[in-house]
Formats: sequence, structure tokens, C-alpha cells
Amino acid sequence: MKDHSPARIRNVALVGHAGAGKTSLVEALVHHAGAVSRLGRVEDGTTVSDHEPEELARCMSLSLSLVAVEWEGHKFNLLDTPGLADFTADVRAALRVADLAVFVVSAVDGVEVQTRALWRQAASLAIPRMVFVNKLDRDRADFERTLDELRDVFGSGIAPLELPIVEAGAFSGVADLLTDTAYRYQDGQATAGEVPADMEAQEHR
Repeated sequence: MKDHSPARIRNVALVGHAGAGKTSLVEALVHHAGAVSRLGRVEDGTTVSDHEPEELARCMSLSLSLVAVEWEGHKFNLLDTPGLADFTADVRAALRVADLAVFVVSAVDGVEVQTRALWRQAASLAIPRMVFVNKLDRDRADFERTLDELRDVFGSGIAPLELPIVEAGAFSGVADLLTDTAYRYQDGQATAGEVPADMEAQEHR
């Protein structure tokens, strides 16, 4: 990895409740950036950010880890944090150096206790925050319910940048509201197209 000027380095902390999918998201980002050729799985103990024996045995992050990737001329230091309250000190350490906090929230379980506490910490440090709604392809996933809960807990300023596309009862892609483009996924590949007409009203929600 080449040297980057400070202006081209970003520290991004991924935070949230245990089991929300932070480590899997880091793995997906690292794989998409081309830093690893194989997409690891938490269940298999093959992710780049979980490597301690206890983490592999329990299939969860128990300490802070850093994974660096390059993307479009920038270096991103991805800080994968543990979700259990017992390890909040590691999360605080990540937030203190973060340029952005990405809150990973499960579309199945919604906004959980640890997520609320960490949001308050990030707010006290005046860190920019965004939310990544995860597990949209799981049974019982409900984006609308999760969005409503996010607004109830964190305020009406929560505004979606992407909306899930659900076709034939299954999650098939996302509609990017900034570019008005739909991205459908099949076999790990994205195809760009028009946003479905029946989503137009939802876009202005």
C-alpha cells in the first residue's frame, strides 16, 4: 500500500450492537476494494478482522481491529469494534480517532441498547454519523419499521440515501436516491437500471 497524505486518509469506525453484522460489513468492503480475493465469513472464522482464538471460537469480535483499504486514491482505516457492552472501552478508543462513525443496525432486530448508548457517545464527540441497515435479506427483515425506529430514537433528521428493492417478496437490490439509480444484485454482481415506478412515492417519504 502506497503512502497517502493526511488529507487522503479517513478513519471509519463501524459500531453497533453485537450481532448486527459489523465484521461481515468490513469483510464485504475489504473484498469489494480488492484487498482480499476471498470473501470470508464470521461463522467460518475466515474474516480479516477477527483473528484472536477466542473470537474465532465464539464467532464474534472481542477487541478493536483495524483493516486498511485503498479506494479511489484514498486510504480508509476501517475500525471494526466489538458490540458487547463489556468492551465499550475499545469502541470509545475507535470513536476518538474516527472521522466517521457507521452505525450498523439489523433490519431484523432494530435499534438495540448498545447502539443507543454508542450514538450518544459519538454525538458527545461531535463525530459525523451514518446508519447502515443490515440483514435486509433475512427472514423478518423490515426496513420501514427500522427506519421509523431510527427516527423515533435518533430524531427526524435520519434520512435514507438508499432504499431496498423487494421483488417477489425477496430483497434484490437498492435504489440510490442521490443518483436515482437502481442496483440489482445477482451472484455478487450489480446491474444498474431505473428505479421501479412503484418506489417513487416511497422516495419522498
